[in-house]
Amino acid sequence: MAAVRSHWSVESNLHWMLDIGFPEDESRIRKDHVPENIAVFRQMVINVLNQDSTEKFGVQNKRIMALADEDYREQLLAGFVINSG
Repeated sequence: MAAVRSHWSVESNLHWMLDIGFPEDESRIRKDHVPENIAVFRQMVINVLNQDSTEKFGVQNKRIMALADEDYREQLLAGFVINSG
């Protein structure tokens, strides 16, 4: 029973982040394989934002900051390349 609760806790937290950080439920992307591809991309972005420890903001604020600040965006992408390589 604890394993089931643990699974749904993780699932609920990820879904909540997708709804808040990327209004996923409002997405109108529906054609071919695009919804699945965008979902994978969103999860990758969440992972990159969660790995960043330089800023103490939530995913939504980090995402907005990355959109507005080229230096911060480069820092995130550089960290992603180093961690995944």
